[in-house]
Amino acid sequence: VRMARAMAAALEAGYHAFRAGRIPRKLYASASSPMEGRIAPVRP
Repeated sequence: VRMARAMAAALEAGYHAFRAGRIPRKLYASASSPMEGRIAPVRP
């Protein structure tokens, strides 16, 4: 029963993803998260 529900949810997710369409392509990438508040990398 759980597997059937999981498959139904997967089909619904695929349907919604198809209806939403592709994300437009850009020439350059842009950050999706702000840079402030990030933890700085540790350097030896």
